[in-house]
Amino acid sequence: MKKNKVLIPIVIIIIAALVTGYFFTKKPTKKKVDKPKEKTEIQLIETDFNANTFSGTTEIELLKELGVCDSTAPNDKNLDRPSCSPRFFRFFNYKKNAPLRNNFILLLRSGVNGFPARRLLIFERENGKLVKTNGFIGYIIEKRAAKNTLYDDIVIRFYEKYYEQKYFYNCLFTWKDQRYEFVKCEAINDIAIKPEVVDSVSIEINKILIEKQLIF
Repeated sequence: MKKNKVLIPIVIIIIAALVTGYFFTKKPTKKKVDKPKEKTEIQLIETDFNANTFSGTTEIELLKELGVCDSTAPNDKNLDRPSCSPRFFRFFNYKKNAPLRNNFILLLRSGVNGFPARRLLIFERENGKLVKTNGFIGYIIEKRAAKNTLYDDIVIRFYEKYYEQKYFYNCLFTWKDQRYEFVKCEAINDIAIKPEVVDSVSIEINKILIEKQLIF
């Protein structure tokens, strides 16, 4: 708990400095003419569970396999006894050319099984069994095609509240060693972090995510 008390004020100071433009920025210099960079394929993601649908029966079969829903629930209105319904669960692919049943991201609606926030779980099938590679208390907002790998990069939005102030962190993760690993935080409260401080700010935010068990 003491660590949290130390870390949070540090981040608040950083945020304030970013907003007010306190951090030093270099004077404009003549730009070198570089070759145009290849554009990264980006898929922006918004989730409205009330409008969500499944592509077929695969999603229901996976939910039953994980045991996170009640296939005998009479309707899809009870969050404490969630039916295997797209109103409570959403699936995403994260590996190119891989069937959903073997590699998928599962987003759970806030309130499902009594948990107050959205959760993001990532699974990969090994030796016929589903294995959770990552867990996040947050939700996916982007997928990006990564170079030289079959696995997409993902951007996850995290939320925390400190002294009645809300903070949202948009953080990039990439696939490495059979799981997703934190790369950096790109924005705080939808304000882009300046390139010259992104590394130091990301270190502090990653500490917060771990300390508050927003990554598990």
